[in-house]
Amino acid sequence: MVLLCFFIIAVIIVIIVDKVRNKQAEDERQQQQVQNQEPVKEDPLVVAQRLMQRTEAYIQASIVHDDATKAALDAGTYDGPLPERRGDGGWLSIYDGLRILSIAGINHRQNIGHYTGRNTVAVVPEPKNEFDPNALKVIAEDGHHLGYVGRDHQEMVRSWSHERWPYYCEAIIRDAHEDDGTTFYVGYLYMIKQ
Repeated sequence: MVLLCFFIIAVIIVIIVDKVRNKQAEDERQQQQVQNQEPVKEDPLVVAQRLMQRTEAYIQASIVHDDATKAALDAGTYDGPLPERRGDGGWLSIYDGLRILSIAGINHRQNIGHYTGRNTVAVVPEPKNEFDPNALKVIAEDGHHLGYVGRDHQEMVRSWSHERWPYYCEAIIRDAHEDDGTTFYVGYLYMIKQ
């Protein structure tokens, strides 16, 4: 009887050891397969879009002085929200107190190419504007007229500024090109709620 018990225990131990060895061998085979696989190549357009989103997140973080987000983006460890594109080509803000507005009429102004990049600008009322007495003019630091706040955003800007003028904010102006090579400009105001 004792011998039978030892035999049964020995068989159970052999079965358990065999299962453990099989599991280890299977795990090693799976690891080898993973190591032998070529890395999955991402769609270059997806990679480019993510890079643009991270760049825009960095710009927004810089404007609102969010050094922690800038450092995480620099280190490649940022896992927060990324801005999404709007229908007009601009970006939605990842911050509650930041709005990004298109600069209207920018292509009707002279020498805009001198202002591409990031600029500090002032927004001021232009009550003598013949087309819109509520117009809010966007001017560069040197006084050059860059365009206007769009009519659909004038009320918000007046509220955010508390009617204290000039209202300073950041603008980013970029050049773009039509299929025929014609250059045009797009500009966005980065406005922080005061």
